Amino acid sequence: MGWFGNSSAARVLTGKSGKRGKLLAAVTPGSTFRRVHADRLEETAKVLAIAKDPYGIPHVRFHVSFRRPNRNFFDGGARMLALESFADHYSEEVPEPIGPVQPEPEPAV
Repeated sequence: MGWFGNSSAARVLTGKSGKRGKLLAAVTPGSTFRRVHADRLEETAKVLAIAKDPYGIPHVRFHVSFRRPNRNFFDGGARMLALESFADHYSEEVPEPIGPVQPEPEPAV
């Protein structure tokens, strides 16, 4: 029966229901997620790998970068979080571009 019995709290914490469950399923190598802070700092995380630790807890290895509204960019390098913590921090999935990315045309002189 566990700590929560059959309550909805058990389903939410294990990621088996609703939006969080879909987000946990969407976390796959190559997928990209982001969060925007109150000061408009945009933090982007690209999933590199997912693996379980010796206790069976899934962890996400990801590359993080930061961008400010004034276009300053900072590469934060590789990091690791438990899958549920990752889903809590990075709740917005960034869609992959469709087809090849076209370069922007150069302005006429």
